[in-house]
Amino acid sequence: MMNLETKEQLILAKAIDAFQRTTGLQIHHVWEGGPADALLTIQTPDHPVHFEAEIKGVIDRFKTLTHIRELGTRTKPVLLVAPYITKEIATQCRELDLPFIDEAGNAYIKTPGLFVYVVGQARPERTHEKPEFTALTTGGLKIVFALLNQKTIAPQTYREIATFAKVALGTVGPVLTNLENRGFLTPTDLGPRRILDKKRLEEEWVAHYPIKLRPKLNARRFTAAKEDWYRDVNIEQYDAYWGGEVAAEKLTGYLKPAKITIYARKNLDRLIVENRLRPDVNGDIEILEAFWAVDTELQMNGVVPALLVYADLLATTNPRNIETARLIYDRYLTQA
Repeated sequence: MMNLETKEQLILAKAIDAFQRTTGLQIHHVWEGGPADALLTIQTPDHPVHFEAEIKGVIDRFKTLTHIRELGTRTKPVLLVAPYITKEIATQCRELDLPFIDEAGNAYIKTPGLFVYVVGQARPERTHEKPEFTALTTGGLKIVFALLNQKTIAPQTYREIATFAKVALGTVGPVLTNLENRGFLTPTDLGPRRILDKKRLEEEWVAHYPIKLRPKLNARRFTAAKEDWYRDVNIEQYDAYWGGEVAAEKLTGYLKPAKITIYARKNLDRLIVENRLRPDVNGDIEILEAFWAVDTELQMNGVVPALLVYADLLATTNPRNIETARLIYDRYLTQA
């Protein structure tokens, strides 16, 4: 029996079955592999190919992929096994030369005598998170963001948490229970609530934000009359904040923004008119709704919280953005 948790066993079994179905290749052996989650052998027409499997239920596009790629010192190549690999993540894996398989049948493997690249397979209808992970719903992600960015909010009442996270009061209880059951919050019988395993909770939030919450923020796109129009703008006077690449430049001084991201709270008319922004579905300026209620403890003047900047950068496939995300994580999130 493999030395894996039940959930990991299920991910691996489904991914192997899907790989065999979409490629016609067989994975003959799976067994406990020391530092690896499992050892896999793919039987090609000419010879067997061996891998050390790393099974991940949640993928952080920066840390997970880079970490796995850096495991190349092992005796066998590392193979990422996940519930689902999107086209964007598949592209990044290929750029990193990181082999992967998933439950949908998507795969990338490049070794002497074997090349497999399958992308675009539909996400499986049943996911491992659907029945239990209420913290990964739209409302749940807002609540987790509140907990991660306002240190004093965790022990507060449900109503206070709902107000800060801008969610319905009835959303709070199930999400906090879910976080407690999964080891992210202290049990209520141990005194005031506090976050546990903050790093892993951040990773989960960053992985799901661009998929489940960001698309609900009513994004609108614009073009400006002047390329560097944003440099002299006091964005806070519009009750708005810089996100993405502009925020990254302000936090690190390292990135020259190619796209402008703004999170705004109220009517946008003044911001649009005074800065001569023109609606343009292909514009490089994106304005989204700010989804938290007030400034957070981890928020710089005029810039969204570092966790959100980090997530915005990782939602792109731009290598320089990914590099800047590392700087932001090291400077602002490891110390938070």
